[in-house]
Amino acid sequence: MSESKALVRGTFLLTASILITKVIGILYLIPFYAIIGDEKNLAPFTYAYQPYTIMITIATAGVPLAAAKYVSKYNALGAYKVSRKLYQSSFLVMTVSGFIGFLLLYFLSPTIAQLTLANKGGIEGGWGIEDITTVIRTISFVVLFIPLLATWRGIFQGFNSMGPTAVSEVTEQVARIAFILGGSYIILNVMNGSVLMANQVATFAAGIGAIIALLTLLYFWMKRRHLIKAEVEQDTSDIDVSYIKIYKEIIKYSIPFVIVSLCFPIINLIDQFTHNTGLAMAGVGSELQDIYFTMLSMTTNKIVMIPTSLAAGFAVSLVPFITNTYNSGRIDAMHHQIRKSLGVLLYLTVPASLGIMVLAQPLYNVFYSYNPMGTEILFWYAPVSILIALLSVTASMLQGIDKQALTVWIVITSLVIKAVINLPLIMVFHTLGAVIGTAIALLVAVILNCVVLYKYADFKFNITIYHTLRITFYTIIMVLFVELSYFIVSLIIDPTSKLGALITLIVGGCVGVIVYGYLTMRSRLADEFLGDLTAKIRRKIKWV
Repeated sequence: MSESKALVRGTFLLTASILITKVIGILYLIPFYAIIGDEKNLAPFTYAYQPYTIMITIATAGVPLAAAKYVSKYNALGAYKVSRKLYQSSFLVMTVSGFIGFLLLYFLSPTIAQLTLANKGGIEGGWGIEDITTVIRTISFVVLFIPLLATWRGIFQGFNSMGPTAVSEVTEQVARIAFILGGSYIILNVMNGSVLMANQVATFAAGIGAIIALLTLLYFWMKRRHLIKAEVEQDTSDIDVSYIKIYKEIIKYSIPFVIVSLCFPIINLIDQFTHNTGLAMAGVGSELQDIYFTMLSMTTNKIVMIPTSLAAGFAVSLVPFITNTYNSGRIDAMHHQIRKSLGVLLYLTVPASLGIMVLAQPLYNVFYSYNPMGTEILFWYAPVSILIALLSVTASMLQGIDKQALTVWIVITSLVIKAVINLPLIMVFHTLGAVIGTAIALLVAVILNCVVLYKYADFKFNITIYHTLRITFYTIIMVLFVELSYFIVSLIIDPTSKLGALITLIVGGCVGVIVYGYLTMRSRLADEFLGDLTAKIRRKIKWV
């Protein structure tokens, strides 16, 4: 297989696995919510996941990405013994790192629970510190497996083998969700156990998924290890690199990636540490604090992440291409790729985000239950997904032009802004204040990333701004038609019922796709981003 075909195939496999796992990771909430009962019962699960996400990010410390890079580097030089030395030692380092991460999260659990809950004394109606501590300690055991799993995937990618990573990501997610749904159902409906125990089982499901993913990778490793062994035996290079030099390179390379990847988890953790305190200072009761936080960080967050799934796929394929064109001096080609990537991203995420905004009520109802507060949070949170996607992609672009250090400072700046403004905003606007704080922090980061692209990549945004204005104009027209369809359907069917919400959602979604698709195809705007696909659509649909 040629290098270009291998790159396309690898990118496709990783992007497909990301999309599949994200879709599954969103849809499972519908039956899980029905099993667990409501937002309050979901709160311990939500409280546990943010510190867990941060701990595994720190525990892996960017080693998977670095392992992929340096295994690939030394294999290309024919230094297969150095490559083996690197990945064997990284297995040991990540096993130790996972153990340390587990200990830290386990023993810090009471402190995290105290910082999370404004309800320090377990006031009637809300979850107590001991409850949240128990659930966080349950998920802390999962940290033992994740660094090793992530590093093994990186090693496979270093051998230009993306299939094992893609397959293991899907098997991990399927196993995790099957255990969440099956385990919580059995606890609550067969064993008549407590909601807290159901949350413990649901959080430990991440460990079951990790074990299944490790077994998946072991299967691929057993199939291919004879090939790797043959490469090592054929190593005739005189290259040898000390462990100190290897890990100095890894640390230098991985720190920017770690800090960037920590951005969104830390934003969520800032919400976790300030949300309930802010609501308590505003006079909101303890039980409502748990419910509103679950709406913010779990139920609405999962829906908002739907449009941003595209950004993950872009980030995977973008860095190597921009790195290549930038380092080879093909600046025009790099500008074209940046412009095309931003254009496609905005073409898809702007209408999707504003569509979620206008259909917030039926969407929340279909996924969970009719809830005016959940609808309101989703309505204002939806457009933030545009900023989330833009930050992911522009940060990848900065890494591609070797400006990782600036990316780090930009991320730190946005986190400081979020930390400073979050509590006052929550006190004034309640849960919506956390959404506003996130939007302001991300907007600053995206603007700064664009300034860096303008200054160091000499990228002019005039065409991108023109495309954005046209996309926004057609999206506004789309929104008006969707609103009209929503109004007409609500005259016939009760949109607050489950069935009524589903019908409203289907009708509104179809109207939005047809109107936006027609306007952008008719105006040839779609041709700028979809290329040959628009010609194929026109051959089948004559009226566009």
